[in-house]
Amino acid sequence: MDFLLAFVITGLAATSGWIVWGVYRAVRARTLRRHELALAREHELTERQRLELRERELADEVYRDFTERHPPDSATPPR
Repeated sequence: MDFLLAFVITGLAATSGWIVWGVYRAVRARTLRRHELALAREHELTERQRLELRERELADEVYRDFTERHPPDSATPPR
């Protein structure tokens, strides 16, 4: 019985470093993945805002172009 107990304790001592290393790697990978997902969400939000801003700029450009090509006629009453 003492031999079996010594064998189990020796086995745990020999593999505990690997167990700790595996747990560390799993926790680190999970943390890194969360960080990457947060960065991806921020990037997506920034890209959406950039596209919305570009859409507004294009609308303003079209409006300015239209008003330059068709100035308000003084003979027609404003609506």
